Amino acid sequence: MTLMNESLLKTDRIGRLRYTPEQKKTMVDAYRASGLSAPRFAAHHGVSYQTLISWIKKDNQSSVSTTSNASLSPFFSLVPAVIEDSGTLAAHEAMEIALPGGVRLRIASASHIALAVALIRQLEAAKPC
Repeated sequence: MTLMNESLLKTDRIGRLRYTPEQKKTMVDAYRASGLSAPRFAAHHGVSYQTLISWIKKDNQSSVSTTSNASLSPFFSLVPAVIEDSGTLAAHEAMEIALPGGVRLRIASASHIALAVALIRQLEAAKPC
């Protein structure tokens, strides 16, 4: 048997490793922090790629289901901002919004704020894949 987090890993009758929910969560958190692709991370840690993906999906579902309906989507962190209505903003005054997946939305005109708000509301209302 193998040691992981100072506890013995259990196997089933045909030799497959069994992980505790805490071990699965630790592995998913380590994957997210690693910056590696899922296949590379799984191979490096001796876990099946498909198994890792199933743990990630379950973790995503559990984190979405535990958020309250009154709170914002876990994918967004909004900060209040005020832009004076001056038509076109200077380049150093442009507002940049960081969206999930590394997408950045740059607003250089006050007239585009309403479009940005509509986009963010649509993304917030969309269900994750």
